[in-house]
Amino acid sequence: MPAHRHRLRFLAAHIGLRPAAAGFSTAAPSRGCLLHAELARRGAPVAAALALYSRIRAAASPTPYTFSLLLTSLASSLPRSPPSHAAAAGLAHAQALKCGALAHTVVTNCLLKLYCALGLLPDARRVFETAGAAVLDVVSWNTIVSGYGKSGDLEAAREVFVRMPDRSLVSWSAMLDACVRADKFSEALRVFDQMMEEGYKPDAVVLVSLLKACAHLGAVEMGRWVHRFLEAEGFWRRPGNVMLETALVDMYCKCGCMEEAWQVFDRVRSHDVVLWNAMIGGLAMNGHGKRAIELFRMMLETGFVPNESTFIVVLCACTHTGRVDEGKEVFKSMGVHGIEPRREHYGCLADLLGRAGLMEEAEAVLLDMPMEPHASQWGALMASCLVHNNIVVGKRVGKKLIDLEPDDGGRYVVLFNLYAVNGLWEDAKAVRQVMEERGAKKETGLSFIEWNGLVHEFRSGDTRHPQTKLIYALLEDMEQRLQLIGYVKDTSQVLMDMDDEEDKGSTLSYHSERLALAFGILNIPHGMPIRIVKNLRVCRDCHVHAKLVSKLYQREIIVRDRHRFHLFRDGVCSCNDYW
Repeated sequence: MPAHRHRLRFLAAHIGLRPAAAGFSTAAPSRGCLLHAELARRGAPVAAALALYSRIRAAASPTPYTFSLLLTSLASSLPRSPPSHAAAAGLAHAQALKCGALAHTVVTNCLLKLYCALGLLPDARRVFETAGAAVLDVVSWNTIVSGYGKSGDLEAAREVFVRMPDRSLVSWSAMLDACVRADKFSEALRVFDQMMEEGYKPDAVVLVSLLKACAHLGAVEMGRWVHRFLEAEGFWRRPGNVMLETALVDMYCKCGCMEEAWQVFDRVRSHDVVLWNAMIGGLAMNGHGKRAIELFRMMLETGFVPNESTFIVVLCACTHTGRVDEGKEVFKSMGVHGIEPRREHYGCLADLLGRAGLMEEAEAVLLDMPMEPHASQWGALMASCLVHNNIVVGKRVGKKLIDLEPDDGGRYVVLFNLYAVNGLWEDAKAVRQVMEERGAKKETGLSFIEWNGLVHEFRSGDTRHPQTKLIYALLEDMEQRLQLIGYVKDTSQVLMDMDDEEDKGSTLSYHSERLALAFGILNIPHGMPIRIVKNLRVCRDCHVHAKLVSKLYQREIIVRDRHRFHLFRDGVCSCNDYW
């Protein structure tokens, strides 16, 4: 038997085909195309696709169909592709160019998809720009927009999207996804509004992206519109919509609407582990640690196998409710389910210990874990050191954080404040000097509040909003009324460049969440909750302020910060001052 037949039979056996199905001769290259299609479907290794193309090339001139299948085979093998995959893509590109196959739209689109999947956006863009308008179709444009979006380059995705001669629903879906991946959630809502104005009807993929944006912004009214749309269009009657249902549960959880989240969760016919994780994580974030752990146990009893993410959300449930012993047991039980703790699990355990005031034990977890901790995990411990005023551990952790992220101004601020609270002014000044020399900047605090279908954004000291005068007047009146019942500003943890108490107090008075809260009181009717989303952790003084405002104005205030939900009602917070 000729050598090439041995190789083809080996390739066929490698992907599980019977020899008859892999029949191929130099006289019948079309059968090789059938095998190539099977290689693409099975995600066979790169070497198999290239070897088969070599045999086809030796037998006869390859057709555009041959190249489209070759490129699809290479793209389908990405999960197990070797480092040389880019070289293989370049080789296939060169062969397609040499044989004139790139004059065919389907081949060009397959090449674009391959380059985008590999993250080789400059190569994809060169193919796109040199192909010519006659070759490109809407799929070509969609592929480039999607490729830029998935790589995080929103500006490039937007530039291509604006130039598109024709758009399809996939075009809008790709642009919406690009906004969400770039954390431009307000822009994602604007893209969706524009899509609807142009008469496109959203599908499940679009709605999943929209729900993600709503979840991050706390735009519950838009999320409820999606829910009503799903009901009207009969999505619940269609099988295989668990991803959409999970996004809806996640949105309600992240907007603090737990009863609505439960209703959706209970209605889903086919639960999967991702849906369970979303519900458990939502309960944890909203301060229902006990119910989250009970749901985890129910999940196990139902026969679902937990994954790595399951243990992260369960450990977070223990963290938010101070269940130290229970959290330790959950961490130990991972091995029983065949899961090796990863960096994130060790980080959750350290956070659990740190928030409970066990800073030395938390530090030991991070130092002894078998992999290097991320800066975010050291940052969580540093926040605990500040809350519990542990200068011993805080000095070590603070210096480590500055070494890890020298351009993040927030790292300097926390260490500065820890030194300042303990009267170590020389150390505090040294931290400020290093921060100024390096030009490090602190992340801007932003707060979002939705009303009448619009998401309003505020930052500290903001004067951009049309209702600025009314907002500031209300805040001044609010503060005077609070002082009458004993409120005194806590200025111990304000930005380092505020030197006197009056300036510090002024800064606190106009934090972004307070501006959003005043806007809510001015506009949202009494009896409706005021929902605010903040991108950073709520400071101690704003937490006290919100508790008092909820009692004084008899309003229910829901604030979601970077770590959890705070439900303020009648002067009490759901977190029990543990956050």
